[in-house]
Amino acid sequence: MRIEALRQALAATPGQPVPFDELIDAVWPADRPANPRQALRNLVQRLRATEQVITEPSGYRLVVRKPGPRQLPADLPDFVGRDEQMARALDSRAPILAITGPPGIGKTSLAVHIAHRLSERFPDGQLHVNLRAFSEGDPVTAEQALSRFLRALGAEQVPVDLDAQIALYRQLTADRAVLVVIDNAERDQIGPLLPAGGRSQAIVTSRTDLPEHEQLLVGVLAENEAQALLDNMSVAGGPGDRAELIQLCAHLPLALRIAAANLMDRDIGDYLADLRGEGRLEALEIEDDAAVRATFELSYLAQPQLSQRLFRLLGQVPGPDFSVEGATALLGQEAAVALGQLVTANLVQRSAGRYSLHDLLRVYARRLGAPAPARLHEYYLMNADAAGRMLNPELHRMAMPRISADLPAHDVSDMPRALAWLDAERANVVAAVLAAGDQPIAWQLADSMRAYFLHHAANAADWHVAAQAGLRAARRLGDTAAEAGMRGSLGLAHWRSGRFVDALPEYERAVALARESADLDSLAPYVGNLGIIHWELGNLAEAAATMHESLGITRTANTLFNLCCVLTDLGPLELAVSRCEEALRMAVETKLTAGIAFCLHGLVIAHLFIGDLGQVARYLDEVEPLTTPELGPTFESRVLDARAFLLLEQNRLEEAETVGRQAVDVAAGAAKDMAEADARATLGTVLRRLGRTSEALAQHEQALVGCRGAAFARGEVQALTGLAADHRVLGNLRAALLCATEANKIAERGQLRVRRVQVEAELAEIHLAAGDAVEAERHRLRAVELAREAGRLAWVERLGQPPANGGSTSS
Repeated sequence: MRIEALRQALAATPGQPVPFDELIDAVWPADRPANPRQALRNLVQRLRATEQVITEPSGYRLVVRKPGPRQLPADLPDFVGRDEQMARALDSRAPILAITGPPGIGKTSLAVHIAHRLSERFPDGQLHVNLRAFSEGDPVTAEQALSRFLRALGAEQVPVDLDAQIALYRQLTADRAVLVVIDNAERDQIGPLLPAGGRSQAIVTSRTDLPEHEQLLVGVLAENEAQALLDNMSVAGGPGDRAELIQLCAHLPLALRIAAANLMDRDIGDYLADLRGEGRLEALEIEDDAAVRATFELSYLAQPQLSQRLFRLLGQVPGPDFSVEGATALLGQEAAVALGQLVTANLVQRSAGRYSLHDLLRVYARRLGAPAPARLHEYYLMNADAAGRMLNPELHRMAMPRISADLPAHDVSDMPRALAWLDAERANVVAAVLAAGDQPIAWQLADSMRAYFLHHAANAADWHVAAQAGLRAARRLGDTAAEAGMRGSLGLAHWRSGRFVDALPEYERAVALARESADLDSLAPYVGNLGIIHWELGNLAEAAATMHESLGITRTANTLFNLCCVLTDLGPLELAVSRCEEALRMAVETKLTAGIAFCLHGLVIAHLFIGDLGQVARYLDEVEPLTTPELGPTFESRVLDARAFLLLEQNRLEEAETVGRQAVDVAAGAAKDMAEADARATLGTVLRRLGRTSEALAQHEQALVGCRGAAFARGEVQALTGLAADHRVLGNLRAALLCATEANKIAERGQLRVRRVQVEAELAEIHLAAGDAVEAERHRLRAVELAREAGRLAWVERLGQPPANGGSTSS
């Protein structure tokens, strides 16, 4: 297969460019196609669906894939029995292996043990999620589970819509060998989480019978298996006592493990006497299983009072796991010792430095009764806020409440530490938001995570869940300022996902609510962000009005830069440069590294439109060293795109193609339609100038699809103008005129004066090619007029005279 031959040729020297001719020889050792370079490019484009391939001047380079995710929980060192199920699982090649049985029977332990034994078959990674379908509290949604899977698989940005998430998940798993463990699932939760392709496998655990899949029915431990478990846990006693212990624990692994932990410092006879007792848990119904209830109670009562208290408090923890710091927030400095005692008693599980409770133990602990974990919520709020400020100190935030001074403060003094804490606690904070109900802590926690969600677009599903829960709480309590904050958060989430149409009403409502509550501190950023949405949608008049209103409320580097973005499309460009230079000075004075980078890039774009290539090169040289991973792949793609455009203007076309393809690759990896559309539009223009107009047409068509998916008007104008020029060069004048006319309508409707210059120039070219000199001259003069109004000085000079002998004035 050609694509596999290409993959192998690139993988032979991973991370190093392989010359074009060597790749052609490897893929087509005989019967080369008529145009081998074009055929190779087409094949590489197909391979990019599953691999990251970078275009270099001399050839293509396969980016070394990072090791796949390894999310499996730790295997039990003393796992025993289940030989029949293990043999069937290891021999099975079924795409879905269902492990079913009643609670406490050991389904999860068996699934994890099987997964560890199978892991070598799945080198591209092992994913794990506990859907908590049978737990008290909110189960994990498909959107939340998929967002975590997609991020683990390398997606930089994850769609919010479930169907789009499923499509991306299937694309990423289609050609990979991935093992997915789906724990505690109901039947209707399974489908969206199943990997695609024939190389992957899913292991599902459920209390529900799943006969439609290959199913391993798990029952209680056989007598010999239960005896082996007691041997592994060093339980002493005579054969009769051990047999009775197994019987009283109903042959259940969970009950036996807890009982064995209790017997570390007790006589088995005394323990059996206690275990035979009746009436201890009449008020507690845990799955109607007396054996489990009895072992739980005896183990709990054997703990010191502090450990008992911590256990009760842990039953109220809303998230899937917790840290020692979280336990300390609940209990105080004695928590570490008490937690160790609970782990020893098998009442708490420890894995990879974090702790959790089995579902049944969580139910038992919760029903013992304890107050809501307010101090844990405050711990999350304090540390999420501190970590978020490390990630994005410039972000506007809602007011913070007073927090207890004795809560543990995690070290988030640099970005890696801040991200590590937020990554570890994300699911717990979102669960705390949901558990908070109508309390103010709901929206305060949701707001504290906004900087993290903005930085990590792969967590968009969690962002929406948290902001919606915060919004419900704010509305029920009638807190106008809080509702505005949550509306603004939802608007920002939609913007980050490229859903500008959905973002618009959220920001409009946030602005109205901020005005209603006279919250001027919040009004400025909401108005400014509303202006950004209008700009993205191509509504330049509304964008400029809202930007000026925001600037009137507060004059900051951010508000000035936002206005610069609008003026770069609306004109005049000299005013855009002036505002951006002022914003840059303010960013430098306040040492805002990200702000400095954005302002420098803004100056690059403004000077590109003006046509001052010297200034473009100067600012590009300054911004490129600032293009760090912290600013994200979207910004990196835009800087590369600007460099490609400069090389195009300098007529260094081969270099422009190389850099342009790099910009496309980076944007595609970030799953950012707008950045990818812009990069493809530039690359298409480069390819047309290189005489490869059919390739240019394909790039511009892909750019247009991306723009329309995001309602990205500026990009639509650019892509349609490129398509018009492609069709003109290919002699398809009717298609060229349709594309250019549509571009002109969009640009005129949105007052995109700067970009409309090129549209009118292209219309002049099309009419000239059609032999209509009068109409061509009308459009040329309109382009000159627009160029003067907008400040596109180089274009005024370029368009000053009609093109001679049918030459081209457009790029």
